[in-house]
Amino acid sequence: MLNNTLGILVTILLLFSACKDEEPSISSTKELLNFSILKSDNQGKVANDVEASIQGSVITLPLDKYDDLKSLIAVFEYNGKSITIDGVEQESGVTSNDYSQPLVFTVEAEDGSKQQYTVEIALKDTGVLSAFRFLKKNNAFLTADVSSSIGEESIIPLVTFSQSELIPTFTTNAVKVLVGEVEQKSGMTKNDFSSPVVYQFIMRNGETFQYTVKAEFLLSAIPELTITTTDPSIAEIPSKDYYLEGTLAVNGRGGYEDYTGKTEVKGRGNSTWGYPKKPYRLKLNKKAEICGLGKAKNYVLLANHLDPTLMLNSVAFKIGRLLELPFTNHAIPVDVVLNGIYKGSYLLTEQIEVKENRVDLDENNSVMWELDSYWDDEPKFKSTAFNLPVMVKDPDLTTEQFEYWKKDFNAFTTQFAKEPLEGNSYVDMIDIESVAKFLITFNLVHNMEINHPKSVFLHKEGNGKYVMGPIWDFDWAYDYEGTSNHFGRYNTPLFSSSMNGVGTAFFQRFLQDSRVKAIYKRTWQDFKNNKLDALLQYVDDYAVMLKPSVERNSELWENTRSFDTKVKELKTWLRNRADYIDSEVSKL
Repeated sequence: MLNNTLGILVTILLLFSACKDEEPSISSTKELLNFSILKSDNQGKVANDVEASIQGSVITLPLDKYDDLKSLIAVFEYNGKSITIDGVEQESGVTSNDYSQPLVFTVEAEDGSKQQYTVEIALKDTGVLSAFRFLKKNNAFLTADVSSSIGEESIIPLVTFSQSELIPTFTTNAVKVLVGEVEQKSGMTKNDFSSPVVYQFIMRNGETFQYTVKAEFLLSAIPELTITTTDPSIAEIPSKDYYLEGTLAVNGRGGYEDYTGKTEVKGRGNSTWGYPKKPYRLKLNKKAEICGLGKAKNYVLLANHLDPTLMLNSVAFKIGRLLELPFTNHAIPVDVVLNGIYKGSYLLTEQIEVKENRVDLDENNSVMWELDSYWDDEPKFKSTAFNLPVMVKDPDLTTEQFEYWKKDFNAFTTQFAKEPLEGNSYVDMIDIESVAKFLITFNLVHNMEINHPKSVFLHKEGNGKYVMGPIWDFDWAYDYEGTSNHFGRYNTPLFSSSMNGVGTAFFQRFLQDSRVKAIYKRTWQDFKNNKLDALLQYVDDYAVMLKPSVERNSELWENTRSFDTKVKELKTWLRNRADYIDSEVSKL
């Protein structure tokens, strides 16, 4: 009996022991398997689906710079009992979190052990606006699609339009685009671009960026400017040293607003004042917008007497604007009548001055220098280094201000002259990107007056850097210097020591600096590949628009009587010159 009882007890114990061995152990698994942010769960907050990489205990999320990080929902898979942030349980596809703040996900295993995962955000620096175009299919008058040059805050279409109401097509990472209070739809919303249009791009994170679209127009009718002096018997303005009083009447001919107001008028220019067709300077008695150039008192009428196309300055200005050189002038062809006498086809443009709508700097804390071998205006000085002939273009300076800015300019040129050039800190004193663009402009039109120098401007505001420009005076460009003939040689260098000018050593030195050479090469290649065709199209369009005015001008002045031939020569010369610069750039 006792043996039977012991047998039963042993059997029970063995069975109990077997059951205990079969009882599963508690899991220690705690692993995050995958982690994503889906666009469908975060409408208007992220640009695209984002899949994180998980390495060790770090979750790396490659989000867009302009994504809204403050309330994002993630989807994820994990092995473990739970996943939390600061004790708050997380549900895949449901729970939102602020990813602009540090986040740590904790995965807990069934046995109570934990694994933490730290979220790191890698922001991709994507642009606000990648394209702004005017497509032929949406703008019936266009003969081809039109691209634009997009700057930091500006959009400049690469062609000149004949109509101002246009529908743009744009590619942007913004969630909303506005003009004023009106939402803009790409390829659908029409705007009047006859004056600058400001587009606001609102990003997913709430940031707002503004871009101003500045389009140019060539109208079918040339405006006529009629100047009537107090003594209407005067057949020609007698001097560039004093003004005559009178009135200005502008017939906009449907393209620009008409205008009538009081003005003063005198001659202007250096060598150009000596030609039969005289250039003029207008000084209105109050600010007014003439032919869309922005309100101002001072305007210039260029006679272009040497120019067989009447567009050489206009083409140079167009190059400057395509390169986005600051404060580049605009070109408005006009017919001019003085005291009832037709004077010819002129170019209306802005006076170079430090003013609103011109070179828009703080008049109380800026300077614009003119480097010119005529050296005929006070106050003036010769720079300590390079012996440059420097004059104050604008604004008017007190003696104390002049001495301050003179010392400042001499400090720059002295530093620039120091060796070695590589690594020289002069780049902290002048914007070398503006230098490269300035040199490209002068090289493309072969304006050798840079060697003297003549009519070379640069400006500075406050404690900023010197910036080249505005560009000016291209009558003697296009191979005219030394030949008295436009559009001849296209393969001669911009710089020439035979001209014995101090500008040669100064400007040529910039292209001995690898930093400037790199910018010059990159900028030129972009211009040649993406903007040269737009420049040549501008020549064609400008010629068509200008033709009626040229025909009238040719009745009085013989220089434009071969207009059609000379326009063709200009285009051929520009193409050949561009190819020549390619060969120069390849050797930099």
